[in-house]
Amino acid sequence: MKYLLHIIALCLLLAGCGRNSEIDRQLDRADALIESRPDSSLLILDNIDANALSGKEQKARYALLKSMAFDKNYIDTTTFDVLQPAIDYYLEHGTPNEKLRTYYYQGVIFNNQGNRDNALNSFSKAIDLENTITDLYVLARAYAAQGYLYDQLYALEDGLKSNLEASRIYNRISQNYKEFDCLLRAYNEAIILNDKPLADSLSSVCNNFAINDSIEAGKLWQQNLHYASKFGDKEEIRIMLSQQEHSLPFNPDKLMDLALAYNKLGNNEYALELLDIVRASNSEYNGLRLLSVQLPIYKGIGNFKDALSIYEKYSIAYDSINLKKFEYLTQTIQARNKIEIQAQKEAERNTRIIWSCIGGLVILVLLVGVLLLTVRNKQSEKALAIQIARTKEAENAQLKTEQERLALEAENLAHRVDTLEEESRSLKELMATSVELPEEVQKAIQVRIEMLNSLLAGYITSNEQYEKPYDVWVRELTENTEAFMNSNRLAFQASHPRFIQYFEEHGLTEDEINYVCLYAIGLRGKEVGNYMKKPGHVNISSAIRKKLGIDKHETNIGIYVRKLLKSL
Repeated sequence: MKYLLHIIALCLLLAGCGRNSEIDRQLDRADALIESRPDSSLLILDNIDANALSGKEQKARYALLKSMAFDKNYIDTTTFDVLQPAIDYYLEHGTPNEKLRTYYYQGVIFNNQGNRDNALNSFSKAIDLENTITDLYVLARAYAAQGYLYDQLYALEDGLKSNLEASRIYNRISQNYKEFDCLLRAYNEAIILNDKPLADSLSSVCNNFAINDSIEAGKLWQQNLHYASKFGDKEEIRIMLSQQEHSLPFNPDKLMDLALAYNKLGNNEYALELLDIVRASNSEYNGLRLLSVQLPIYKGIGNFKDALSIYEKYSIAYDSINLKKFEYLTQTIQARNKIEIQAQKEAERNTRIIWSCIGGLVILVLLVGVLLLTVRNKQSEKALAIQIARTKEAENAQLKTEQERLALEAENLAHRVDTLEEESRSLKELMATSVELPEEVQKAIQVRIEMLNSLLAGYITSNEQYEKPYDVWVRELTENTEAFMNSNRLAFQASHPRFIQYFEEHGLTEDEINYVCLYAIGLRGKEVGNYMKKPGHVNISSAIRKKLGIDKHETNIGIYVRKLLKSL
């Protein structure tokens, strides 16, 4: 029984391993498709039963891949339900690449929540792993996301550095489209920061870029217009306006660039009309930049009252932004100091734990040595006593089993002897009273009586010599199928004449009655077919059913025959 349980446990273990191996293969496929075919990757992950995942590592991998697939398919999520297993496992046990990806997608979710501070913190932690990772693509995305958030916080110097670093990494991995996008953002930041040398360099790089996309070309034109409005003369602005003014759909940023350009050209009325369109639109726009563009336009038309009001609003907004930047910087410094202090305390605590463990281990080794010497003898004595008890218990169990088996055999033997005696007595009475039995029937009955007498003598005396004629008779008779079936029918004809007469009245042939009598002695359908060695015995059964009026779905023919034998 114990051996069987071990086999079952092993089978379950192998089945579990097979199931987990299949999940690992599906995760490998999803990982391979995550960049080239993110929709297919997400479909594979959706088809994995999350309840079938086993182990923290497999759950973490599934969580990270699904978060990546959501992001690649532009599905924004604002909760950590999916990513949390990856955060719990990878940030402590993961490889540098796994930590990088986990921090990055943690930052993405924080950003989707509108929590810019935590998003920046996560992106910064991802970037801190730069010297240990190999996944440059995710590193570049972390720099780009950091640069975008710095722009939102008006930390343009930091945003410029992040975007330039992202473009450098994208260039290394030949992601030209994304490299160009980061360069454009850096170009815009350099213009706003009045860094003309850097803006000139970025202008040269961007304008020499191989652009095959009209939208990207329109973005470059917009930045060139911004550059011309900031550093160029009126002729340069006119040239830019005449080239690609309508290259992009009008959006707030483009309208403000155009308004600033027309302000430089002295057409402040048209510039105001463009700003009115910005204010009237339902689109989101940069309020601080709108104020910065309005100021020179109102000054240009001589509306100094409104210009002063706009300047005051701009100053308040700018001071508020600087205060927020200072608060963020302070929080960042405090957070880093807190992390360093926690790390120092953790190191000290770990040192104390290590030395305590070493001391405890030494004491434990000494105690174990003493206990081993004391317990070893007791264990040997106990093991010997247990072995003796088990041996005696096994002997008693074996003796009890043997006694039960002998009792059962004796009971079965007594029952069988009674049955044989009854059958022998019945056949002898039949021979004595039925003088008109045909000779062949009398012969069949006489042979059976002799064989039964031999079998009874063998059981009574426990002498196998008496059973040999019975064994020879059974072997010879059953080997001759036709002779046995005829003898069997004749025996039933003598002992149960009404049984045989019933079948004759229903038109059964002699062969069919022979077939039915095989069921009467207890054989089942498959056993009848095997004994007759005839593949068509099913057809015989169907013919008999039809003559007896038995529906094919009504009952089993063997049951029918044995019930009929008892009733007649």
